[in-house]
Amino acid sequence: MRKGRLIEAFTIIMATAFTNCDGEYEIIGKTESIPEGQTIFLQKQTDEQFEIVDSATINNGTFFFKGVQHSPAMAILVPSDNRQSQFPPLLLALEKGRIYVTLDSVSRISGTPLNDRLQKYESQCRSYDTRIQEMTTRYLKEYLSGQLSDTAFYTWKRCFEKEQKGLETLTRDYILANTDNVTSVYLFLQNSFLFSPEEQRELIARADPVFKNNPAITKTSRMLQHMKNVEPGMPYIDLFLQTPEGHDASLSDFIGHGKYILLDFWASWCPPCQKQTPFLKQLYEQYGKKAFSIIGISFDTNRSEWLEYIRENQIAWPQLGDLTGWDSSVISSYAIQGIPYLILIAPDGKIIANNPSEGQLNDILEARLSL
Repeated sequence: MRKGRLIEAFTIIMATAFTNCDGEYEIIGKTESIPEGQTIFLQKQTDEQFEIVDSATINNGTFFFKGVQHSPAMAILVPSDNRQSQFPPLLLALEKGRIYVTLDSVSRISGTPLNDRLQKYESQCRSYDTRIQEMTTRYLKEYLSGQLSDTAFYTWKRCFEKEQKGLETLTRDYILANTDNVTSVYLFLQNSFLFSPEEQRELIARADPVFKNNPAITKTSRMLQHMKNVEPGMPYIDLFLQTPEGHDASLSDFIGHGKYILLDFWASWCPPCQKQTPFLKQLYEQYGKKAFSIIGISFDTNRSEWLEYIRENQIAWPQLGDLTGWDSSVISSYAIQGIPYLILIAPDGKIIANNPSEGQLNDILEARLSL
């Protein structure tokens, strides 16, 4: 009798210990969209990448994962053949507890505190996306049919701006309410395009230490600090690079000699940069004989490809680079987040515009050089 009770007590203790295992999670999933027998991958975010940590097979429309995650992390669920699925990878917070997942044309997550919050945000975000998509379809229909009047255009513009502002407010509110957990870090980085550099700096300043100390946020903070150094009104930052022929040169060789200088950060392998080349050639031909020039700053790593593109496209303005690609110090100096990237500098060496659109650049040059 005593032995039986001891075994029973031991069993209860072990079961309780297993149930309360620190960080243990279960993902209980169902789907009607993914074929029987297909594999689902669980990928966890490590640094800035998602890596496969587990897999499960669809069985009678269900799948199951179990593991241990001591502190919450972002994860996604991806079918082995994502081309046949009707949904994008499902984002979730991998944390202690039982997580319920539905993978269908409209997927859902629930069951743990972070996933409940994330689902509420995603549902509201989806509503904005749906309205924007519907407006885009109707706008294009009117435009392509030739029925878009000026009045209708400005009406659509106001509607788009209203939805965009709503999405921005929704995302800002979520981030500020969740800076004590990893979901806000992910959503901040994925949606940074919604906010100006100043707004991004403000969000970071108001965040909890766990948010500020995240390595990706720390990296972003450094980039944002550099961006303050290249805002309009700030003096240009000199760069010491080489010509395509390998001769040493610097920006100061060209700037400050009575001309407006457009810095064009680009690469010969970059399709958007290639698309922008005709526009830059037009600017150079239109204003080049006046007080204007362009300086190309290339992120190429292959000198021959760089030279070939310049020759084939008959690019007449000076070119500089260091053949180190994205490892170039130029990236941090000018806070370059993507290419093509343009910066307009006045004859006195002050920055006039940081990454203006083609239309904005045309307006600035016309106002200053067409007198």
